[in-house]
Amino acid sequence: MARNRDPKDWHGHHIISEDELASPEFTTEDRIKRRRKIRHGIILTFVVLMLAAALVLAYLVNTRTLIIDALEPKPGVEAPVAANEACPTKQFSYVDPRKMTVNVLNATQIHGLAGATATKLKKHGFKVGDVGNANLSNVQVVGAVTSGPDGYAQAMTVQRHIKDLTYVYDAKRPGKTVDLVIGTKFKDLVKEKSVNKKPGKLGCTPPKPKAAAKPSTVPDKPEPSTNNKDN
Repeated sequence: MARNRDPKDWHGHHIISEDELASPEFTTEDRIKRRRKIRHGIILTFVVLMLAAALVLAYLVNTRTLIIDALEPKPGVEAPVAANEACPTKQFSYVDPRKMTVNVLNATQIHGLAGATATKLKKHGFKVGDVGNANLSNVQVVGAVTSGPDGYAQAMTVQRHIKDLTYVYDAKRPGKTVDLVIGTKFKDLVKEKSVNKKPGKLGCTPPKPKAAAKPSTVPDKPEPSTNNKDN
């Protein structure tokens, strides 16, 4: 018995009638409107999501919960300040004499002056290293204390025990041991109970402008002799 076939069905395919073709579903204008509405909805959703993400990001950055390096303020670049190693201006702490070593050198023709001074330094608590002779271009000074870059505080400490002692910097000198070179104007050490033990600066004479240059009484860098016997 033959089945009743749907006149709108042909070999499994639906045949669109004239009425269906004229319906709003199949008109070109309606299809365009429907697509435009979908597209606008997608764009609006995307904008809302981006705005929400921006607000969340701004909140995290503002509360420092999230730190972005590119947004951090750049520190101002300061011009480097040249340090005067030969005469530093910073303050140094007084060093316990028992924790430092001083070499005592005699630049005068006074026999036994280095040995006698070394004995007095020991009474002030200093450790004495070498005792011998040295050369100064100008011996008409109290003396000079020499150190390298690691011995600033130690040199300042020696100056507290010998008044008017000039500082001489030696860039190539290693360690914290200092040299005390005695000149002809040396008299004696400061009384131990009168020694100033507060932090302070080195006593040195900075270079003067060439226009106002005058003969200096500051001794050149002392040159120890190979003879360690005290004059």
